Amino acid sequence: MLGALHPSGTWCPFGPVRPLFIRDFLAVLRRKKKLTDPASQTATMNWLRQDSRGASLMSTATQLMALQRQVDAALPEALRGACRVLRFQDNNLTLGVPAASHSAKLRQLAPRIVAGLEKQGWQVNGIAVRVQASLTRPVEALMAEHALPRQPAQPLGNQGIAAFEELQGHLREGPLADAVARLLARRKDG
Repeated sequence: MLGALHPSGTWCPFGPVRPLFIRDFLAVLRRKKKLTDPASQTATMNWLRQDSRGASLMSTATQLMALQRQVDAALPEALRGACRVLRFQDNNLTLGVPAASHSAKLRQLAPRIVAGLEKQGWQVNGIAVRVQASLTRPVEALMAEHALPRQPAQPLGNQGIAAFEELQGHLREGPLADAVARLLARRKDG
């Protein structure tokens, strides 16, 4: 029989807990090129399906993931990564986006999305859009991942100082002239 009692007192469907279990499991997943349905192949997912609440959770999660794939297919490329299906209840779809600009574009595309979902067999009466700042984290992480390394500041040479002195002579009094004067004063002091 597969399964064991976890030290916390709960039944663990995948057997005795080993310290390297997660690492071993991930190694197996990396070796397999393509899993047809990894969720149905794991003992944990089967364990969730045994309980009525777990079965309801699995059904809802499966439905939302399928709906997310269909919504992604109906969206333009620029919005695919930013839009998330939050809820589908009473034939009303709630989508989450990271910013108001995404929300405005999504509201314009709502009829197109509804038509695309209806072609796939989904009965959608309306789409609500919610702005959720928490959805920006993946985009920010992606931008940080591809950001260019910051270049160290180059010292301003004699030619640069001469150019700023010439610029200062042509500027009218104001914030820009004051900033150039401060820059030149710092360079002459240093």
